[in-house]
Parts: sequence; C-alpha cells; structure tokens
Amino acid sequence: MPAHEVGDWGGAGMSDSAWARFRRHRWLPQATLVLLFVALTAGFVLVRAEQRDRHNDDALARSCGGVLPRKDASKLLADDAWWTLRTGPGPRGLVSCTLGGDGEDDPWFTVTAEPVLDPPLKGVRVEHVIGRSAYEDEPDWAREHQRADQLVTVPCPNGLPGYARPVTSFRVHASTNSPANEWLGALVAAVAEDVRADGRCGGAAVRDTDVRPVTPPPQEEAPDALPAECAWFRPALLGSALKGAGQSAHGATHTWAEACSTTVSKPGAAGGVVVSSASWWGEVLPEVRTEYGRELALAGRGGQPTAGTPAKTTTRTTTYELAVWAESRCAGGRTLHRLGLEGTDRELLAARADSLLARYLDASGDCRDTKVLGKVWG
Repeated sequence: MPAHEVGDWGGAGMSDSAWARFRRHRWLPQATLVLLFVALTAGFVLVRAEQRDRHNDDALARSCGGVLPRKDASKLLADDAWWTLRTGPGPRGLVSCTLGGDGEDDPWFTVTAEPVLDPPLKGVRVEHVIGRSAYEDEPDWAREHQRADQLVTVPCPNGLPGYARPVTSFRVHASTNSPANEWLGALVAAVAEDVRADGRCGGAAVRDTDVRPVTPPPQEEAPDALPAECAWFRPALLGSALKGAGQSAHGATHTWAEACSTTVSKPGAAGGVVVSSASWWGEVLPEVRTEYGRELALAGRGGQPTAGTPAKTTTRTTTYELAVWAESRCAGGRTLHRLGLEGTDRELLAARADSLLARYLDASGDCRDTKVLGKVWG
C-alpha cells in the first residue's frame, strides 16, 4: 500500500475515533445541545428585546404629538412589555393618548387635554339658579378630570381658536395605574405647554410645579347647614311671631348669579313663609329681563297685575306671592336683584318686603347707585 494512502487512512481513523468517542461520551452530547439551545435562545431574546425597544420608542415618540418626556414616561411603564398606543383627537379637538402594556396587570397612563367650556345655559329663573337645572347636562368628557390623578388648568388669554364661543382656558389631566405615579406630573406639564404654545394662548409657560393632584369634588352641605347665599336672612326679620322658627334653605352661586330660597315654618304661624333672594349680572341680564319681563313691567307700573288673580287659591288656603325688584352697580357690573315672598299672610308680606330687600342689598357687598324698581304681586 502506498505511503500516502496509509496516511489518509490514519487521519480518517483518528476522525472517526474522535466522533465515536464524542457520541459515546456520557454527558458531552447533551451538554453541547444545551449550550446550543441556550445560545439560540439568548440570540432570539436579544433580537426580540431590540425589536421591542424599537417598537416602544416609536409608540412613545407618537404619543400625544410626540411631546412626552421619554425619561419620565418610561418610568411609568414596564420595560419588559410591548407598549400599545391608543391616540387621537381629544375632547372637542384637543389631544388624548393612552400608552401601556397589553397585559392585564401591565402599567399604563392616559393624558388628555380638553377646553374648559361653559355648558349651554338652560334657565335663569330663581329655581334654575338654586337647583341643578341652570345648565344643560354636561357630556361625560367634561367630568372625566374629576376622576384623574393629576391636573392643571391653564389660562389662555388670547383664546383657543376653532370654537364658536370664546375659550379662555383649558385643562390637562392624567391617570395611571403605575406605582411610579410621581412621574405623571411631568407628562401633564409637557402636554399643557405644547397646547398653550401651539394655540398661541399667551400667558406664562406651564411648569411641572403647576400640576396638582386631583382633589375629590366638595361634598354637598349637610341639610342643616345654612348656605352662604342665605346667610343674610333670619326668621326674626319677618317679625316676632316667626322669631326662632325653623328654616330649611337652599342656595347656589354661579359666575353670573347667586340665589337663595328659605322656607320658614313655626307651629301656629299661619303656614309659614318662603323667602327667596337672587342677583344676576353680566351677559345673562338680557335673558333675565326676558324671563321676568312681565314682573319687571308690572313692578314699574305699581305692582298690580292687569289680569288674573293675585294669589294661588286652594280648597283650604290662599297663598300670596310678592316680588320686589332693584338694580345697582356691583363688582360684576350692572346687577338686577329680586326679593321674593310667598305666604298666606298678605299683610305680613307687604309689611316686610322693603326691609328685607334693604337687608339683602346691604349684605350684597360693594353695590352702589341702587334703584328700587318696584313691587309686583303674582
């Protein structure tokens, strides 16, 4: 046999022998497979992590117009989750975005900017001002900020464009389920400042320190608490017969009016008396003059109705109504005042109307140039 053939056979034999020894080894084949699997898995994990990071960076870059600070936003979310972005126009044209993991327990956050709009006026009568019916019902989005975690309301002196009525402020609020919620305020401030600058609102820049935690809405006053709008009145003002009488009162204040209605009752005091007081100012005055046009016209002519009966008559009692009107100039500008009395004792109502109006006007604060317009029985 030639020498080179002997060498080839020797090499092949050695290779076969090494492979055979590898295959016959007690644990080396299994360990090699494990190492190979670990390497493939690590490579897959690294590739997936890079893909996830790129996906999350893209989602964050598109959140709320791309103005969210990455460092703060990232601390609210889970690094090992794929973030899902839900975004679009917010309430009435402003921005809203939600970002977080798909898992049920994954952290998420929502940031929303909305204009502060006065709901359409529904009524200006005393019963409307006092009750819950002064405005049309608000849409759900207008109350959403009350359930948020962080909030800032930003003045917009130049007015936000694109609305039928002037909008001179907007609010940005945010919510999260993340335990790192201390970073939420920075997101609110970033979105608020972007809206302010983009809308050319003017005013001061929004800072992180301007953002505040949302406080629960104030609880309604207890039934036995006297509303501030009714503080001017005491039953003794109706005379000694009603001194110490019980009273139930309801009051409310809006940016354009305040009103109170007090029911006074005492055993043996002829059925009690209802005393109401109200003041209106600003842009609602034309509406008030329209709603109470007949009363105002009659008050200016001496107070007696031109037709109908001046009282409500039931099978047992006759109830009289008397209103006294005045106008003056107060902090809100030209103001209309109305004092209303309702009861079964006509003489008592007539005797107390002027003094009650004077007491109410004195308690109204810095009003001047007051002119009493007159009385009218209803």
